Amino acid sequence: MKNIKLIVSDIDGVWTDGSFYYTIEGDSVRKFTTKDSYGAALAKISKIPVLILSGEENPMVKKRMKKLGLKHVKLGVKNKFGTLADFCKNKKIKLTEVAFLGDDMNDFHLVGRLGFFACPSDAYPLIRENADKILLTAGGNGCFREFVEYILQQQGNLESAYKIYLSQNGE
Repeated sequence: MKNIKLIVSDIDGVWTDGSFYYTIEGDSVRKFTTKDSYGAALAKISKIPVLILSGEENPMVKKRMKKLGLKHVKLGVKNKFGTLADFCKNKKIKLTEVAFLGDDMNDFHLVGRLGFFACPSDAYPLIRENADKILLTAGGNGCFREFVEYILQQQGNLESAYKIYLSQNGE
């Protein structure tokens, strides 16, 4: 866990509960929790880049990630492993230095090919059976935050990251 240099996450079923809400006009809406924003802040403080990989193309996801200051957002991705491998090659990061958070079958082909694979507590059973870590939190309820906190705790950096966060935010 000490060698993790990139945090990668799916969106639907991880940052959200996997539900899609549709307006009468046919637009889809998703609900995000602010709990996960702390995970993004802690990763930034710890200088571990975050890559968002999602099979869905949604402008609201792009807006939410921009608000959180996450620069590496790839939506509409059909081949997550290929996209991730290209990204890592470009950034000179080994796949063994990648921690991934996913929840369903479109993430399964990443299991066992990266340094660390975690899933929300309510992930699809085959994902849970093969994950390195099953988080306590369900998708859409702050599991991205739990994921980042777990990585930082394993690296011995969680307490210092929170101290920096609190000093930057008036505490």
